[in-house]
Amino acid sequence: MQSDADNIPGQTAQGHMIAEHWARLAITYEGAVAELRSRGIEPGKAVSEDLHELDMIHMGGLAATDSLAQIAQIGRDHNVLDVGSGVGGPARRIASKYGALMWGVELSAPLYQTAVRLTELVDLQERVKFKLGSALALPFEGLEFDGVVMQHVAMQISEKSQLFGELSRVIRSGGYLAMHEIFGAKGEEPRYPLPWATEPAMSSLESLEDCLDRLTHLGFDVGDFLDLSEDGRQFHVRAIAAFNRVLNEEEGHQGISMEATQVRLRASESMEENLRTGRIRVGMIVCYKNKG
Repeated sequence: MQSDADNIPGQTAQGHMIAEHWARLAITYEGAVAELRSRGIEPGKAVSEDLHELDMIHMGGLAATDSLAQIAQIGRDHNVLDVGSGVGGPARRIASKYGALMWGVELSAPLYQTAVRLTELVDLQERVKFKLGSALALPFEGLEFDGVVMQHVAMQISEKSQLFGELSRVIRSGGYLAMHEIFGAKGEEPRYPLPWATEPAMSSLESLEDCLDRLTHLGFDVGDFLDLSEDGRQFHVRAIAAFNRVLNEEEGHQGISMEATQVRLRASESMEENLRTGRIRVGMIVCYKNKG
């Protein structure tokens, strides 16, 4: 019997691999509840801030999501879409701290289900909603959003023109695309495994220059790129130390299993080297859709 996740418009073979990959690594609802209880927080009394050490699956964590929201000047009652919303951490943060009305779209059914349940747990379901779907066929009408945010998504999708075309389609005239993304260096292959890819077939890095050219051709005014590569490297240095510490104590890390912690350790070791050697860059940029 096929599930809804098997019939998602826009899903590719690469997308299926990525979705299964993250389903093995991301926090589950049960893992989050167990971690809250280990900290003396009863789940029924949890607020979104209690989850943010657990629900941010990107370099920089909570601070990076705050920085992106501030750079984009996301404001109260902005209608904002989080593409590749994971277990919902960034969407909940932007809604609770900045007052936006948030939608998230996520390709992995387990992550989508966790996002919905965690959002209900902290009573944000009226301001934060999710759909199971692909970034290559966004399940929304055109010109629906004041802005789109995207953190560490494009490097997992080879169909770049289709991806950015879909983002442009749902953003209203004058709206913004706020990206916290990972870019490759032309002619340089990264060291594997990566957080999103255990093998090259799962990764689709492009250079910053190619990405900005694509956005310009789609009619976006491109802002300044904030290079956070050294910040990202330091993030992985700290992650390596944390992963090694909990593995030495034969525990998982922040609600995830020992096995997932070991996978994340190897990926962080690769990322630290890739960022140190310039094979990979990470940073933020906000682009505005031309009024026409």
